[in-house]
Amino acid sequence: MESKRKRIKAVVRAMEIMEILQERDSTTADEAAAELGVSKSTAYYHLQTLTDAGYVIDNDGVYRLALRFFSLGTDVRHKQPIYHTAREQVSRLADETGELALLMVEEGGKGIYLDLKRGDRAVIRADWLGNQCHLHDNALGKSILAFLTQRRVNEIFERHGLPATTENTVTDANVLHKELEEIRESGVAFDHEEQLEGLQCVAAPIVGSEGGRQSVYGAICIASPTSRMTEERLTETFPELVRDAANIIQLNYIPE
Repeated sequence: MESKRKRIKAVVRAMEIMEILQERDSTTADEAAAELGVSKSTAYYHLQTLTDAGYVIDNDGVYRLALRFFSLGTDVRHKQPIYHTAREQVSRLADETGELALLMVEEGGKGIYLDLKRGDRAVIRADWLGNQCHLHDNALGKSILAFLTQRRVNEIFERHGLPATTENTVTDANVLHKELEEIRESGVAFDHEEQLEGLQCVAAPIVGSEGGRQSVYGAICIASPTSRMTEERLTETFPELVRDAANIIQLNYIPE
């Protein structure tokens, strides 16, 4: 039993090191040891083990993640049925609006950007593909939260908190619950510079039914600079576009 606990602890430590590498781009054994609160030899052992396994590159004592993760991530994404079903609609939204279109799914109480397409006028260059984010500070995440159970939403809020990403982020759980009710009624969610200053988003949930119960599979959105988000776009054009796209995805999506 003791050796089993040690093996599990070793896996957790290795994952912590990989998260450090993701955040910092690169690290040394000294830096990893200091951040994890372990000895340099322990950090070095884990880094070398990951290097031998092909997950980390060692460049004269400076370590970075290997491209093997790119292969793994791509493979995982392509095994998600919602990705294949939604791809055409993500591209259509970007092409029709000229803006950034995104697809998000929920995993572990966080949002994962599963697909994106930049239209010919999109100015946001951040590559969010595959990134994790909180669900409460953006239109996509709120679309998903609106169709989770009350218990699940509360669990997510407790586990991950409601940190402010910008000064516009809603961090009051009661206010958020009220907004989620409005999203359930309208079928559309908004992000007024709550995740990124200068960016507004309009999203719609992708919902369906499994075993007689309603399920949410993800959400799709259009993101536009605030300077181009006219009242008509915000209240009429974009809500209609994302709802239509979500409906088409729902009709064609076959859950695993």
